[in-house]
Amino acid sequence: MPLLDVLEDIKVWIAVAIVLALAIGFDSPDASTIMMVALIAQMAVALDGIQFGRDDFPKYKEPILVNIICCFGLCTGITLLTGLFFIDDQALWTGWVMLSAVPCAISVVPSALFLKADPKLAVLSLTVIYVVAIAVTPLITHVLIGDSVNPLEVLRYILMFILIPFVLTVPLKRLHLKRAPKTVFINIMMFVLVFAGLGSRQEFVFGEPTVVLALVVACILRIFVVSTVMVYAMRRMRCNRDHGLNYVTFTYWKNSGMSASLTMGLFAATMPEAVLPCVVSLIVEACWFAILTKYIDRMWPPAVDYDKVLTEEAELPTKD
Repeated sequence: MPLLDVLEDIKVWIAVAIVLALAIGFDSPDASTIMMVALIAQMAVALDGIQFGRDDFPKYKEPILVNIICCFGLCTGITLLTGLFFIDDQALWTGWVMLSAVPCAISVVPSALFLKADPKLAVLSLTVIYVVAIAVTPLITHVLIGDSVNPLEVLRYILMFILIPFVLTVPLKRLHLKRAPKTVFINIMMFVLVFAGLGSRQEFVFGEPTVVLALVVACILRIFVVSTVMVYAMRRMRCNRDHGLNYVTFTYWKNSGMSASLTMGLFAATMPEAVLPCVVSLIVEACWFAILTKYIDRMWPPAVDYDKVLTEEAELPTKD
């Protein structure tokens, strides 16, 4: 397998990060800062090249609204319902709340390309959702965990995680980065997020393996099962496939890296284990994306463009 293929494979980076995190750990007081920098850098590079026009919003108004509901309605609600299994543990419940409160992952945009969905809808929805998150994320955290965290502090972090990456895309455009180096850089930042988040909680992972296993199972239910049901539900409802697969990704894919960095920044000293639901979710979401892109055409085959097929057949050389 060529080296570039390995470097572009997110599964390899995550696997190495997990092994190293569990083998050597990452006992650093700067873990939260490192995760924040990695997330901002990752988001900035991921956003590079995303383009849309002002006139695109009216055309996609309804599906954008559906994606907002999928993100902050379905995904947030399902995440909180899953987190209720851990509500007796204040730290873990706090982690689930933080995970539920953040917007969707930036990865919903490349996901739309891999799944043969509508990438412009993903871009427009992502933009609107991140603006909405400036108000919704602090509100959710304040309502559900109250005085445990200052909503203004949450707002400060959210603004930092949203505004700085968008500002950084301006100088990044001048570099004209190609797909391969962008992909490798994003994967390296994912490695840093998983290694720092999981490695900083190495002792808890080995000390409470049943709790960690329960988190993995919970994330599989939240991500694998929910998105599979969504795919077949959208297909049965005869939803437009280009839009329906967007709805699927916005229903399961939270910005777990943001929630992990946010949780580490706010609760590293008081509730260090709160980051675990976010880190486990980060790993499971990436694994599920790899599986979904491989099998989606079997789960929901793309519509056949019969006009194109007839045109191609007409262009075939005929035998005399």
